[in-house]
Amino acid sequence: HCANLTLNRMASKANANTDEPGAFPAREWLRKLLVGKTVQFETRKQGTSAGDRVYGLVFYAPPGDTAASPMNVAVEVVRNGGATPKSVSHSQAEAKPDEANAELDDYQSALLHAYEEAKKETNGIHAAQPLVRSLKNAGDDFETLQLVQLSQKLGQHGKVKCVVEYIFDGSRLRCQVTDPVMGDFQFGSFTMLLAGVSSPRVGNSRTDPPTPSEAFADEARQFVELRLLQRELEISLCGTDKAGVCAVGIVHHPKGNIAVELLKNGL
Repeated sequence: HCANLTLNRMASKANANTDEPGAFPAREWLRKLLVGKTVQFETRKQGTSAGDRVYGLVFYAPPGDTAASPMNVAVEVVRNGGATPKSVSHSQAEAKPDEANAELDDYQSALLHAYEEAKKETNGIHAAQPLVRSLKNAGDDFETLQLVQLSQKLGQHGKVKCVVEYIFDGSRLRCQVTDPVMGDFQFGSFTMLLAGVSSPRVGNSRTDPPTPSEAFADEARQFVELRLLQRELEISLCGTDKAGVCAVGIVHHPKGNIAVELLKNGL
C-alpha cells in the first residue's frame, strides 16, 4: 500500500459491483505504467492498525529517463487524479524534526502540491463526471455464449481486447473485456479456458479437507502469471465448454501463443 494515500475502490461484490468514481481509470493508469517493469520500493513505519498490510513508497524510472531520481509513483498517481493524500496526523506534526520526519514532510508536501495540480486540471476523480464502471459477470448478468457470439461478430478479425485479471491455473484465466467495440459487454468478466491445452489443477486450501495441487500445477500457473497477468491482450473466443459456463479461446500475445509455450515447457 502506498503510504498516506486514499484511493477509490474498484467494483466488487462488497460494493454491488460498481466502482467508486474514477477508480478504474486510476487502476488502468497504474497497470499500464508498472506491469512487467522493474521498480524500487521502500517500506515505512507501520501503524498499529496496519495488520498484515505493508505501507511504503514505490519508485519507477521510465526507460530513457535522464532525471536524477526515479518518479515517486504515489505522487504521480495523485497528480493524475487517481488518489487523494491523507492529512499528516497531529502526533506526526509535533514529532521531533529528525531526518525521517523531514523526509515525510517532503513527501507529504509533494502529495499536496500534486493534489492541487490535479484539482486545477480536473484530472481523474476531479473531473465533472469521472468514470463509474458497473462490472458484469458471466452467468449472473449475461450468458457466456452471448459474449462469444458477439465477439466473433464485432471484434476485428474476431479479436477483442481483454485484461487478464487472474490466473486460476496454467490454462484457466479470469478476463475482463475492455474493448469498447463490445458495447454493453464492455467490462464483462468471464472465465476462459485456453483452447487445445489443459494444465494441472491448482489445489484449494479452503476446502475441507484441503485439496492439494496436481504435479507441476504451481509451476504452470507461475509460468502464465509472469507472461499474462494484468496484461491487456487480444483474445479470440472460439466457443464454450460443455456446461456453457467457461469460454474457450486463444490469447494473442506479441511473443507467441501461450498454449504452445505451455506445451513446450511440459506444463
